[in-house]
Amino acid sequence: MASPFQPCYCYQYFQPCTLNNPLFTTNNNNNPSTISIQRGYNKLPHVLGTLSASATNSSHQKTTNDLDFYDRATRFRINGLVHRITSLSSNNNKTEMLKILEKENVEFGIKTISDVNHLLMALIIAQEHDLCLKLFTNLQSFQQLVPDCTTYSIMVRCYCKKNDLDEAKKVLDTILEKGYQPNDATVTVLVNSLCKRGKIKKAMEVFEVVGSKGVQIYNCLLKGLCYVGKVEEALEFLMSMKEKKLKNQFLEPDVYSYTAVMDGLCKVGRSDEAMGLLNEAVEMGLVLNVVTFNTLIQGYSREGRPMECVDVLKLMKKHGCVANYVNYITVLHGLLKWNKVKGALGIYKEMVELGFEVDVRMMGTLVRRLCKKGLVHDAEKVFEKMLEKDQRTFEVMVQVLCERKKIDEALGKLNDMVRLGYCPSVIMFDKVIQCLCAEGRVEEGVSTLLLLHENGRVANRITYDVLIKEFNAQGRLVFASILFSFALKQGVVTNREFLTFAHLFSRASKKTDLSKKR
Repeated sequence: MASPFQPCYCYQYFQPCTLNNPLFTTNNNNNPSTISIQRGYNKLPHVLGTLSASATNSSHQKTTNDLDFYDRATRFRINGLVHRITSLSSNNNKTEMLKILEKENVEFGIKTISDVNHLLMALIIAQEHDLCLKLFTNLQSFQQLVPDCTTYSIMVRCYCKKNDLDEAKKVLDTILEKGYQPNDATVTVLVNSLCKRGKIKKAMEVFEVVGSKGVQIYNCLLKGLCYVGKVEEALEFLMSMKEKKLKNQFLEPDVYSYTAVMDGLCKVGRSDEAMGLLNEAVEMGLVLNVVTFNTLIQGYSREGRPMECVDVLKLMKKHGCVANYVNYITVLHGLLKWNKVKGALGIYKEMVELGFEVDVRMMGTLVRRLCKKGLVHDAEKVFEKMLEKDQRTFEVMVQVLCERKKIDEALGKLNDMVRLGYCPSVIMFDKVIQCLCAEGRVEEGVSTLLLLHENGRVANRITYDVLIKEFNAQGRLVFASILFSFALKQGVVTNREFLTFAHLFSRASKKTDLSKKR
């Protein structure tokens, strides 16, 4: 079984899962879906820190063995455990795995509750959530170890991964009952999971009970409110973060707070209001990112205002934010969707200059739209840059070139289609043959007809009519009769048509004989 483990993933599990986690970044401009963990551990904001769980109550303070993922030794140990668990799971079922883990606790280095926490964390990373729960239930077998706040925090995440949010809430209640104070990362995991499933009321209850001060939890709630369509409430919540003290604490929204609400506004057709929030964020001195701007781009595109998307790209440059592949491809998609062909061509050229690889399907759409607008020269340039040319775009190019009387180029494209393994439609062959005959190039027309038959297709009556008429016009009646006979064998020409053709051929032969006698 392939290992689910990826390098440096362990401490990802104990960072708040919010709209835009500073730990996560795209590592490839051309592939925004590729996510990596930033490696500047020491430079990360301390608020994201560790799964520390220092806990206090009114009379005393409890201390725990914290999982410090900034510590290299901790990371390496958990990584090693993940690999061992993965190798065991490939050869054993869940029950056998549990027995092995309980029996070989010394081999696994299980001596303290901190060691158990490492193992539980490794099981979650290895996606062995059921095994993690069983191990937690059987903690007494590990030298009668007592779970600490870190252990419970890990289990909150485990239940969230299993989509058992009620149990996750119960574990959080246990943490509070024991006098521990869960850190923002644990609370954020639960709040974010609840928000993603539209359970905003329960998320608010958790938020009120814990009374966390982390801005990322507020961001989760903002995103959750927008997710269920309560944009007005999200907007009010955002304003209250800025203007009021929440629970006797002034909490200023960050760029992710604004992005969450902007996204909600854009999805309900209120992109202009979202632009107002963006300007407000700029006035506050917040550093805008590509996600914030892309939210606006998507909003304007949904509303059928693709040229405003281009203005957003210009705005990004003004604020010193370098647009990435996702920004450009979103703008290009909107322009093509709303048939702003010249604008799309401009964005395409800009992408090529920046070294972005434009999606082949979008290039094909652009070529077809350019052809419809009569911009054949630009269409040819885009077409030549396509690494993978699809049949539909090929056929549009052939058709347009035929209409523009560029028969040599049309014939070349048709031959390229056949060479690449495509099966051009009979209509495409027909158009090329008609153009060839119109220029008197009937021999090339016949060659194209033979190419059609080599590809297992049968020409229609129109194709044969054009070729036969051209042979007749040139006085090459023998060739016309041969082609007519070939058409008969293909079942294309009826008997009545044959008689008509025979009559014409007889009259033409008599005229030829008379002219020779004279």
